[in-house]
Amino acid sequence: MEQPKSTIKSRMNDIHVGGLPLWLYLLALVLLAAALWMDCLPRNIVGAFFLLMILGDGLNYLGNTIPIVKTYLGGSVICIFGGAILAAAGVFHQSAMETMDAFVNDEGFLVLYISALITGSLFSIDRNLLLQGAVRILPVSLTALLVGFLVCGGIGAASGNGFWNNILYVAVPMTSGGMTAGTVPLSQVYAAQLGQNAGDILTRIAPATVLGNCIAIIYASLADNLGRKHPALSGGGRLVNDGTPAPAPRTMNITLEKMVVGLLAALGFYCLGTVGHSLVKPIPIYGWMILLVMVVKCLGWMPAEVEDAACQWGQFVIKAWTAAALFGIGVTLIDLNTIAQNMTPLYLLTILVVETVIVLTASLIGWKAAHFYPVEAAIAAGMCTTNMGGSGNVAVLSSAHRMELMPFAQIVTRSCGALILTLGGVLIQFVG
Repeated sequence: MEQPKSTIKSRMNDIHVGGLPLWLYLLALVLLAAALWMDCLPRNIVGAFFLLMILGDGLNYLGNTIPIVKTYLGGSVICIFGGAILAAAGVFHQSAMETMDAFVNDEGFLVLYISALITGSLFSIDRNLLLQGAVRILPVSLTALLVGFLVCGGIGAASGNGFWNNILYVAVPMTSGGMTAGTVPLSQVYAAQLGQNAGDILTRIAPATVLGNCIAIIYASLADNLGRKHPALSGGGRLVNDGTPAPAPRTMNITLEKMVVGLLAALGFYCLGTVGHSLVKPIPIYGWMILLVMVVKCLGWMPAEVEDAACQWGQFVIKAWTAAALFGIGVTLIDLNTIAQNMTPLYLLTILVVETVIVLTASLIGWKAAHFYPVEAAIAAGMCTTNMGGSGNVAVLSSAHRMELMPFAQIVTRSCGALILTLGGVLIQFVG
């Protein structure tokens, strides 16, 4: 029997996607589809933002609504892999792909997003817990990486691929800190030492980086489910277990003026990071940014109202742009064709085992030795060593619903990634 039109309209008003009533969202989706089909999507921030937000919010809604999917994966994972699948299927014209790639990776959308997360999350953490977590997390991550490398080498020796060969071409690129800051320069280092083409080496090692990132994203969602089922294992976003109950959420008087102040704080600290990086090149911009925010936070130099503004701006960015950022990461940074071309059952099994070992080791060592919550230790000290840098941190933490861990994730990714990149350059000289 046909439902009354008033009932259908009422239901479409009750369902909201990206903040829009369903009927209005569908109209926006039709508009986007028409612009893509006619290849007249604006080739600027307007077109990129519209595309990323409409498709990202739609996939996020599906991922958080479909029963089995929402339990084991969630909207964040569907945003990323949905974007990667659409890109691999050739849904977008080349002009649309170029518009998204430029906006996400070249024109600073991810930089703006990550800067807001860093300032907002750092200013929201208790200064004592912040210091404890920052000091303890690197030894936990390095121990987990050491165990993972040994297991990876052992699989190589047992399978006939070679102990050092597996470490150099699987473990090192998988944990080198991402694609642009890790795998790409690593391929150039290998090529210079071996006298081979850098592009050929990049094709060989890139799948380890991408697959490690993909598995970390899925594991993050599973870790979030584990934390919900067993609350004693999780700090709900707190890394350090100091034996005290979680503090009540900060009460913030949300105003437009504070939003502007929070934006300026994020932009200012990022610019300070660029100044620091220009003076001391080995420390990346985000590394300087984290260091400077921590110093300001721990010394109490920032007025409380500005700290609140930074927290407020960070929360706005998470709410408004996370789905768009994840969809953009999936479209522009996850290459399913490259994965498929280099995939073998043994290769996939190796990466899966190494990822699992690193995550479990980080969780156990973090829990027993560093007094971290096991779930948060697995995510920040384990999964964030095997993702694709800043974009990978966004994807993993969003999948785990623990954006509060962004400062620790950046510390791990940048520090461990730089160390592994250096290690790869040394090892290739002796065992390559």
